[in-house]
Amino acid sequence: MTATSRRAASPSRAGARARRGGPAPVDEADVRLMGAGAGPAVQGRGTGHGTAPDAARDGAGGLRSADRVLQILALVGAAPQGVTARDVGAALEVSSATAYRLLGTLRSHGYLVRRPDATYALGRSVEVLGSALRRQILPTPQVVEVLDALHTGTDAPAYLTLFRDEQIVVAHISESPRRPRIRELHVGFAEAAHTTAFGKLLLAGMSTAELDAYVAGHGLDAVTRRSVTGSRRLREELDEVRAQQLAVEVEEYMPRLACVAAPVQVGGATVGAVSVSVSAIDFAVRGGALERAVRRGAWHVGRRLTAV
Repeated sequence: MTATSRRAASPSRAGARARRGGPAPVDEADVRLMGAGAGPAVQGRGTGHGTAPDAARDGAGGLRSADRVLQILALVGAAPQGVTARDVGAALEVSSATAYRLLGTLRSHGYLVRRPDATYALGRSVEVLGSALRRQILPTPQVVEVLDALHTGTDAPAYLTLFRDEQIVVAHISESPRRPRIRELHVGFAEAAHTTAFGKLLLAGMSTAELDAYVAGHGLDAVTRRSVTGSRRLREELDEVRAQQLAVEVEEYMPRLACVAAPVQVGGATVGAVSVSVSAIDFAVRGGALERAVRRGAWHVGRRLTAV
């Protein structure tokens, strides 16, 4: 990879901390399933019941139940045919009684439905949460206008991605039949951050410890033969990300494709990225112009998010 293809950008570590701990430019849902399936604390009368040891015990049980509830939702979501209580018991290594109790809790709140064949599927409440998420990441008309102008001006599909904790959400894509989006990208969550230009912006904003944890949890699998798979090489590229305030990848996410991204900043914190994708050959010819265009686009988007 050439020096040009390795340029990238990101906020300082202080900016990354602000992104995690400071006010967010878009609403963040804090949905907490607390103690799902756990019984209420016993309030004893003159017997010592309901004291601190019991509270600690109930708290631990509540966390355990919440974790299991989330595991069940992931299990059901990954099984189009649905799951049985026996499937849940085996996956979570719990008794049938516990599996039925947890499934009943989710069913009573509308997160699961029980079908005639005794399998469980996702319920209406999951769709409600999905709709809420889409509303939270939906850009304003003013932001869409900037992205449409970037798409037209560069003759390339333009993307807005938002950073939510350690996740990347593709919030909007401006495209046309002449210049369509990358076929693997759609509005929603994006993976393989180490291979995308906007993903490198996210990673570059992490502290050393955060990046270590991310790599340990996600790995650096190759998507193409040019994907970065070594931790040392990735860190070198992320150093350039911080220095250049621009991220570029050439044929790391898809063969014969290049992408350039600039950080969107609000209040000194990087909250996302604006990017465009073109063929690798096209980028070799007009990469400089594309870099300048996405920088301008990211600046304008940041201004409009600040005004929200």
